[in-house]
Amino acid sequence: MGDAAKVIDWNGTDVPADIAEALAELPPGRYRLQAVTDDDGYELTLEQEAGIEAARRSIREGRGLTLEEVDARMRARIAAASAR
Repeated sequence: MGDAAKVIDWNGTDVPADIAEALAELPPGRYRLQAVTDDDGYELTLEQEAGIEAARRSIREGRGLTLEEVDARMRARIAAASAR
C-alpha cells in the first residue's frame, strides 16, 4: 500500500494497541474499514508484462524520449484538444 492507508491486524476480539495511533492520524469524518487479504495485490497479465519489457528494451536501445520531448508532445495535444 503506497498511500496513507494503515493496516491493522485484529484477532476479532481485542482492539489492537495501534488503533488509537491510526485513528489519530485521520481527520474527522466517516471511514469504511475493509479487510485486506494476501491476494489483494495487483498482478499484471502476461501481455502487460511483455509490454513493460518491450518498453524497457526500447529505452535501453536508445529509443526513448526526453522529458522535454514528452512535455512538448503533451502540450501540443492539449492545445489541439482545446482548439476544438
